[in-house]
Amino acid sequence: MYKLIRIIFTICIFLNPEVILPQTIKVLTLTEAINLATENNNELVTARLEQVKAEEKVSEVYRDNLAPNFVLSSRYSRNFKKPTFNIFGETFEIGADNELVNTLEIQYSIPVLGVPVFQGIRVAEYYQQLSETNVKNIKNSVIAQVKKSFYATLLAKEIVEVNKQSLENSKNNLSVVESRYKNGIATEFDYLRAKVQVENIKPAVEKSISDLNVSKLRLKDLIGLREEDEIEITGNLEYDSSEIFRSTEEILNSIISNNSGLIALDLNRKINLELVRVNEANYLPKLAIFGQYQLSASENDNNSITNWKFNNAVIGGLALSWDLNIFRTQKVVSQSLIDVRINEEQIENLRNKLRLSGESIILRLENARSRIIAQEENVKLAQRGLDLANISFREGILNQLDVLNAELQLSQSKLAYLQAVYDYQIAKTELEELLEN
Repeated sequence: MYKLIRIIFTICIFLNPEVILPQTIKVLTLTEAINLATENNNELVTARLEQVKAEEKVSEVYRDNLAPNFVLSSRYSRNFKKPTFNIFGETFEIGADNELVNTLEIQYSIPVLGVPVFQGIRVAEYYQQLSETNVKNIKNSVIAQVKKSFYATLLAKEIVEVNKQSLENSKNNLSVVESRYKNGIATEFDYLRAKVQVENIKPAVEKSISDLNVSKLRLKDLIGLREEDEIEITGNLEYDSSEIFRSTEEILNSIISNNSGLIALDLNRKINLELVRVNEANYLPKLAIFGQYQLSASENDNNSITNWKFNNAVIGGLALSWDLNIFRTQKVVSQSLIDVRINEEQIENLRNKLRLSGESIILRLENARSRIIAQEENVKLAQRGLDLANISFREGILNQLDVLNAELQLSQSKLAYLQAVYDYQIAKTELEELLEN
């Protein structure tokens, strides 16, 4: 019986070790979370594959446009009934029972006049640059999302600590009030109010823990971990007062000159300009040189295939084609020019939006920085006020309501400080995303 239990236990561990063995908790720093996201994010992986595809497309265009086209073909035909003709009442058969034709053909479009070879190559190169820009854009977006999620998780973690500390302070206050109540110094109302205060804070603690778990789930999704993976994050919401930013105008100019969205739109504009030239080439004739080598045989059934006689022929020449539907070409060219104009308007529109976004983020940074400085001092004052209130309450100078008010002010100051630091880090992340894009 004992042996059977051991076997079942071993099988359970083998089939689902997570049920029996404790899970390993993955502890992440911000840098580690970003590295995991850039490796595992599905959208980024897809963009990198598209980049590889674009690079292969450039090679294909070079090969198709600058190298001649070779075609090898072979055709066998059997005459089950030969064609005939009649002359002066006598019937004659045409052809043989078996025919075999092997052909090697080469053709090369001459890159002049109506053959837009180099325009096609440039379009392919622009598409490659566009895919590279797209990868950079998505990568920066993923990094920004991970930073925001990481900071949100840090904020949730700090709120849990603030609520736990507030609960601990309320319990300490309840202990003091209870002791005074038993000694006849405090009233029953004071005791009940202190007890209710403790119970009121417990739901806030539970909710903040739940919010922390939700933040962790969102972070795991962004960095590509499974839902059942356990994570903990290290670090604190901090403000570095020594950080120095460039002037507003310098930041805005840097955003506009380096933004990947503007770069992508400009590449689209260049592509459409090349397409205009490609369509304009249809006004002109297209020239190509070609050559053909043919090896053929025509034999009847009474002749073995090893005795077939093959004849060869070599053909070469110059081919010209000209699309004379000028009105259709004119319409296509007009549409391509409109696409270029649309790109120019989109570039100007995005440039204005980036300037407005940059100015808005800078204002939010300054506002958050001012709140951090103010709330940092408020936290110190509120902590000092709570300490004095507790001392005065024990000595009978202040009542319990003063202690509860001091506790509330301290919690509010801490939460306001954390929110200010969080807002600062989010605004800073958004500014970095604009600058690095």
